[in-house]
Amino acid sequence: MDSTQKTTLAQHLFQKHLSKFTNPEMSREAYAALFTEDAVQQYPYAPAPYATELIGREAIADYITNVVNGATNWQFKNFVFTSTADPDTFFVEFEGGADVIATGKSYQQIYIGRITLQDDKILSYREYWNPIWIMDAFM
Repeated sequence: MDSTQKTTLAQHLFQKHLSKFTNPEMSREAYAALFTEDAVQQYPYAPAPYATELIGREAIADYITNVVNGATNWQFKNFVFTSTADPDTFFVEFEGGADVIATGKSYQQIYIGRITLQDDKILSYREYWNPIWIMDAFM
């Protein structure tokens, strides 16, 4: 697979990952299938009680399903994908937001993510965002 095809695959998998937020019809199983069995998802700036690291596609799917259910009207936009010297690793910058059910507040965020692929699936995803904006909206 050449670099253009890898970039297209990364974009496709990432958009499918976000579909779990924007498409209530996406099953937990379909979401889990985007990841390798031993996938790792990290949120280094996550405040308690949110997880900073999830290991395994089942743990990732369970956690994200709970996050998704905490808000409605998820929207994402302004995607910028950047390839790296490693043909399996990409960065994505994007913006997103939702309406938080528990607080009634609007949540807006700017994200930066690093995606690493293996065997046409997501092996690892590390996402950076402003934890203060999370706490303001969700807590």
